[in-house]
Amino acid sequence: MNSHHSSKEEELRRREEALKERELQIRLQELEAKLEPPITPTTPHNPAQPPKKQPWYQRLPNIVKFIAVVLVVLVAIRIAAWLASVILVLAVSWVGYKLFLESHD
Repeated sequence: MNSHHSSKEEELRRREEALKERELQIRLQELEAKLEPPITPTTPHNPAQPPKKQPWYQRLPNIVKFIAVVLVVLVAIRIAAWLASVILVLAVSWVGYKLFLESHD
């Protein structure tokens, strides 16, 4: 009977050790998961492709870009003023025609 009792104790001790070993492994995995960041997919660097060439206007110095913008604004103002004066002359001509030259019935 003693041998039966001791074999049960031995079996329980082995199971307890196995359980402790599994718990230890699980705890180690949890700690590793906390230490290592999750793996995110990345795109490989392809050195065979040449770098994309910037457009010519992006390679200009900033002062040249500023001067170009100022010139474009000045030209736009000149065109707008010319167009406004043409419209004004046409409007005054039309009113003069209506007042003085159009026949009255």
